[in-house]
Order: sequence, then structure tokens, then C-alpha cells
Amino acid sequence: MAVRGALVNWENSMYKMALNCVATWMVLWMLPIPRGFGQVSPAFPAAKTGGNYMHNYYLPPPSTTPWYPAWSPNGEEIAFSMQGSIWKIRLGTTTACELTAAATYDSSPAWSPDGRWIVYTAEDDSRDISLRILNLSTGATSALTSGTDINVDPVWSADGERIAYVSTRDDGWFNIFVMPITDGKAGELTRLTTADDYGKDRLYFGRKDLHIEPTWSPDGKEIIFLSNHGIPLGSGALWRMPAEPLGMAKATMIRREETLYRTRPDWSPDGTRIIYSSHQGGQYDNLFVLPVSGGEPYKMTFGDWDHFCPRWSPDGRRIVYVSNQHGLTELRILEAFGGAETKVEIAEKRYRRPMGRLEVRVNDAETHRTTAARIYVRASDGKTYTPNDAYHRVGRAGEHLFHTSGTSTLRAPAGPMRIEAVKGFEYWPAASEVTIRANEVTRLTLNLARMSHMAAQGWYSGSMHVHMNYGGTLHNTPENLMKMAAAEDMPVIGELIANKDNRILDYQFFRGELDPHSTKDRLLYFNEEYRPPWYGHISLLNLTAHLISPFTTGYEGTAIESLYPSNTDILRLAHAQGAIGGYVHPYQKEPSEAEYAGARGLPVDVALGTVDYLELMSGSDHIATSRVWHRILNCGFKIPVVGGEDSISNLYRTALVGVNRTYAYLGARLDWQGWIEAIRKGRTFATNGPLLEFNIDGKEEGEEIHLPAQGKRVSVRARMISIVPVEKAEILNNGKVVEALPLRDDAKSAELTKEIDVRKSGWYTLRVYGTHAVHPVDDPYPFAESSPIYVHCGGRPIRSEEDARYFLTWIDAISRMAAEDRGWRSEGEKAHVLSQFQEARKVFEQRLREAQP
Repeated sequence: MAVRGALVNWENSMYKMALNCVATWMVLWMLPIPRGFGQVSPAFPAAKTGGNYMHNYYLPPPSTTPWYPAWSPNGEEIAFSMQGSIWKIRLGTTTACELTAAATYDSSPAWSPDGRWIVYTAEDDSRDISLRILNLSTGATSALTSGTDINVDPVWSADGERIAYVSTRDDGWFNIFVMPITDGKAGELTRLTTADDYGKDRLYFGRKDLHIEPTWSPDGKEIIFLSNHGIPLGSGALWRMPAEPLGMAKATMIRREETLYRTRPDWSPDGTRIIYSSHQGGQYDNLFVLPVSGGEPYKMTFGDWDHFCPRWSPDGRRIVYVSNQHGLTELRILEAFGGAETKVEIAEKRYRRPMGRLEVRVNDAETHRTTAARIYVRASDGKTYTPNDAYHRVGRAGEHLFHTSGTSTLRAPAGPMRIEAVKGFEYWPAASEVTIRANEVTRLTLNLARMSHMAAQGWYSGSMHVHMNYGGTLHNTPENLMKMAAAEDMPVIGELIANKDNRILDYQFFRGELDPHSTKDRLLYFNEEYRPPWYGHISLLNLTAHLISPFTTGYEGTAIESLYPSNTDILRLAHAQGAIGGYVHPYQKEPSEAEYAGARGLPVDVALGTVDYLELMSGSDHIATSRVWHRILNCGFKIPVVGGEDSISNLYRTALVGVNRTYAYLGARLDWQGWIEAIRKGRTFATNGPLLEFNIDGKEEGEEIHLPAQGKRVSVRARMISIVPVEKAEILNNGKVVEALPLRDDAKSAELTKEIDVRKSGWYTLRVYGTHAVHPVDDPYPFAESSPIYVHCGGRPIRSEEDARYFLTWIDAISRMAAEDRGWRSEGEKAHVLSQFQEARKVFEQRLREAQP
């Protein structure tokens, strides 16, 4: 047993300095600010399909570096998006010229065949995306669409009289429309597709069909596009249809493969083939050519990185595309015959508005050394600008940001700028306002004052749910993952190798031991997420021999559609390697209201002793998940909690690494096996910001107290400190609030020392939370909860009749569901899994009997 010291010394001079820093920070961030700070609103609400994967794989990113190229009609220039604007560059030069500059994030240029116009997308910061048209002679832009819809994928017909594009207009589903264009003005629309009903929900895609990414035939009579019409998995197949009203009715499929939005077909100028991007079951997207009538694709690029957005040159001899070989994206040109490849170098940028330069340095206020951090920037136009070597990110809360190693330089429009540095949960954020002056350099140092030092008390933080590469625009590496964790002040990275549909990402990094990039201060271990949609996803930590296949089950229309093996089987295989396992991102609401989806198999594995922890905080609702967890504890099962945000860290729009994390007590030394043992023993708490200290009679999380049968008074000590204000700090006993910690005036700290009466066996946790989003917590609301301290009176077990019945109902429901499932390969498989369910049921029946008087 180790009783930690205070989270912070209240009279410490550094703490007083920190309060002054945070007071300044609060004043700055109470000033009027653009929408997005401190709010969590659904991104792109007009779209009824897709969610996070659609946002990242399909919609245009606000990229620091080049994205979405388009040729000029004469083949001498390329237009592209970069830093939220449309740019062009003349081949053979290294100077890029900015063509648009607005408060929107502009992307997806399409150059008209006569060279006079560029149609492009303009995103109103996660709310809607409109089409605009740029007059290249005058520089003026005007709107082609209006309203709050998503309008993307513009492409000109060869005669320059029409554009085809994709819109959610009318019904919220992605469909293809044709818009006549006369002298830069939009004409009456023609709808080519409708959202047919598949008949049931599809994994990640729902019931309604989507139709996206059109490309015209050279004669303007046909369109090739992507659609999941009649297809159970992925964004669909390549189809060909006449460019006429409701042409989908006459469409024919020319290539069926499992896609994920990245396809971007482009019809060749000679009309015989298309170029497109495909992963074809591998980790990375490469370029392929395919006859327009169908047939076998032929691979054009090779490499362990991605190749996106291919476009034929007007003469058909070259292909421009986007590569992420070196991490961030860059433009490359591939000779269609000969294979020579050239990078489009950008050495100089010519802006169409006054720009200045910001040099920012982040220091640790105590050591005066530079330190890595998360950076928020809002320029005078309301947008975020990032350094050339930084990945532009949008967090779970919808806020734009980047990570710095300590010093960064960026360009931004002249005018006022707000900038903030954030470093994990143990430093107060630091913010400032500066004025950017045209053609000048502004220098700023932000000092981060330490709020707490948990490692000094033996407590270390880590995320148990990080993905490195997952089909995003960034080609991520272990080195970069370590830098991101440093910026978020997180010593432990539990990376999870996983499938995304029919491919396995980052499997080559598995070692069965710490990754060699680990240091004495930061640990990286490649683990596994096993992702069956029916049972619920589980993480497997500390695998030492090999990854566990088939990585998932229950995928409709595949050879792994069966619900065999069960999660129980997989968890037992993991245990045989010395690993631990638990359910991740479990519930968005009360499970019985959603057919127990999210972590459907949880009570089975709790009863059978195969689950070691529950990921209380992740991409799910913390309160809804905690209610289920409390019921489990009430039945006498000792299940600790961990946190892991499910950061897919090479996506631009994702939860940030470490925003939901685990704190575990390791003592004097950071050690991977110590970390695993701390989770096994329940020496943990999960948090997205608030830091906890909790003990009863000197016992901490995961420990037990044994009292006489009649019970006795015990001494409770609870403390909380947080970088953001909270609304409640409470001690729970068997899920009910028994004590409230009085919050200090700023609602960022609380403390309670009190004796309480204990008369029956039970568990106790410390919970802290708010009810709304608070910047810079990248989550819907602040939250933290400790693993339990267990108190036993007279050796009596912890039992609940109500909660035992709850889980019996649950197991009965999923047993019926499993029995009716059509994916079983044999009766033997079904019998095996159903017998596990019945074995778990017997355990809860026994707990029910023990709960009754």
C-alpha cells in the first residue's frame, strides 16, 4: 500500500504563479471568440450517413500541405488546395500562387476546359460545404450553391457547359447532380441518382445508398462513379451510367471491390480507361488503371505509403497525384508511359493578401526549457494556420490545432491572432493575443506552469487506445507518435493494431515487447484491438507471442461472417500469452435501448472471468458506460477502469492522443510490466482532465478493506484538481452518491477529509464531472472516475438482486439474437458460443441467489 502525497501543495509558490497564469488565460479566453471553442456540435449535420470515417476519408481536409490537384486545360499548371485556400503552380517553377482567400476552408478545385474558371468547395468550419466559382481573370468568386448542405466532388464536362457534383440537398443523402454553368452562373439542376434503401443497416454506412466521386466521359455522355448500391460493406463499387435524369436506373457495375471513399476515379482523355486509388486489401492506397467497360485493374504505383487523388493530364501522358511517403502530403507527377516520377516542389508562396510570420516558443515555466505542446491558433480571418511541418488537426470538440516540439513558425493574415498552448492535464494552459503585421515577424513565448506532478507521487498516465495509421492523409510513424505523446505529456502509449474492414493496419510494428523507440520517460507498446461489430470491440494489451486473428468476426458477405470465435475465446487466447483484455468504447446510451450494441458481450466475459478491465472513457458516453460498470461492481465483480480516447492519429479529424487516459500507480519507476500489473490490480483512475486522489483508511484504488460484520467508521480522504472547472465532485457507494466534495470558487479543485459509517459490504469511487464541453478538454464534458476501493463487512460479498436480474435479461436477449443469426458456418460453432452464454447465465443466477435474503 502506498498513500500518495497531495496532488498539489496549496501554498507552494509555483502553484501561486500557476494561478496567476491561469487567471490571465481565463481572461483571454473569455473574450469573444469564433464558434468552435468550448462547443461540441455534430460535424456536417446535413449528412445522414458516414460519420467520422466519411469526414476523414471523403470530405476535403484543411490541409497544411497540398491536396486535391487539378490540371489546367493546357497541362502547364496545376491547381490544388493548401492552408485552406486554392493555389496554382506552373510546372517547372517552384512558386505557388494563392487564388482564393476567405474565412472558409477551400478545396477540391476543378479547372474549366476553357481555362477561365475554377469551381471549388468552401467549407464553413465543419458546418456545411458549398460550391463556389472563381473567375481567373478578375479574381472574383461567387456562390453556385446555397444553404447548409454538403456539396463536393465538382468536375467539368469536356464541353465546359456542365459540372457534375455530389450533394446532400433535398434529403441528406449523397447523390450526384448535374449543374449547367453559363458565364459562371448556375442553371437548373438534374438529379442522376437517388438514395435507394438497402433493406437494413450496413456497418458504418446505414440503410441508404450513396453515390459519389463522378468523372465524365470525354464525350460528356456518361459518368463513372462510386456507389454502394446493393453492397453490404464499404463505400461501394465503380459504376457507369448515362449522364441523364435518374441515370442510375441504367447503371452497370464495372468493378466491385471493397472501397473506403479514397477511390477518386478519373476518366482518361482517350476514353478507354480510368485511373483510381485502391488499397485492395493491403494497408496502403496505390494507383490502378481499369478499362471503362470493366476487367482487371493494373497497378501503377508501388510503395508502403498512400497515393491519393489521381488526375490525368489533358494529353493523357502524365498523372498528378498526392503522396504521403514522407508523412505530410505532397504533389507528384507520374509519367503514364515510362514510370518517371517527379515531386512538385513548392519553395515559395505568393499570397493574395497581406501576411506576416509568427514565431512561437513554448517553455516550461519552472525549468525555462522548451517543451512540446498542443497549439491552438485563431487568425484574424477566424481560421487556423499551421507550420509547414505540422499536421493540421481537428479534435473531437471541433477545434483546429497542431502539435509543436517546442518552437514553430507559421504564416497568417495580418491582424489580431489568439494563440494558446496546452500540455496534458498537469500544466495550466497558457494563452496570449498578438498582432500579426504584414511582412514582419512576431515572436511570442508561452510559459506553461505546472499544476501537478503525478509521476513524482508514483502515478503515470497513458492512453490504452491509440491507432497510428488507419487510412488517413498522414503517413504516421512511431517517432511521430512519440512526439505527439510528448506534446500531450503522456508517458505511456498503448497502440492498437487493428483491422479496418478487409485490411490490417500497422501489423508490421508488432514485436511482443516494448517498441525500440521507447525511452526511460515514455513507453510505446504495439498491442491489438479485436473488432467484432456484434460482440463489441476489445483491446488486448501485452501480447507477447503473436497477434490474434481473425481480428474480427460478423462481417456480412465475407468468409468471417460467423459469430465464431467469440470474444471469450479471443480473450482466453490473449491470457495464454500473458496479456490482459477489456471492452472498449462501450455505450452511447442505456444498452437495452440499443439491442445491447457497443459491448454486447461484456456481461458474458465478466461472468466467465475473461475481461480484465473496462475502457470507461473513450469514444462513448462516460456516464452511460459508468452506469453499466456500476451494475457489474454491484454484482461483486472487481473490474477496474481505464481510459483511452480511440485516437486514430493519422486522421485529421479525430480525438487527440491522450484526451481520455488512464492514470496508474507504479511507484518509483515507469515500467511496462508495472503498468500492466497496476491495471490488473485496479490501481487506476480514468480521466479527460480532472486529477484524483482517493483513499479510505489509507487504502487506495483496487485495494480492499476488511471490517467486522457490524462495520465501523472509516476515514475518507478525497481531492481533485483540474485544468478546467467542473460541476460535481462526489464519492459513490455502490453507485449512489454518499458524499459531495465542496468545490473551491473557481470550480477547479475540491478536497474532503471525513469519517463515514460503513455498515455493509460495498465499493467506493471518486467521481468528478461537468455537464457541458469546456475548452481545452477535447471531449463532450469533463469527467474522471477512480477504480473502486472495496470494503467488506464480516466477509460478506457485494451483491445486488436488481443488477443480477438486469444482466440475466441481457444474456437472454443476446442469446436469442445469436441463435437467430444467419452467419454461423455450422451448428457446432453456434452451440459452442451459446454454451458460453449459458455458462455466464449460471454465474449471474448464483449471484442472484446470494443477493436474496
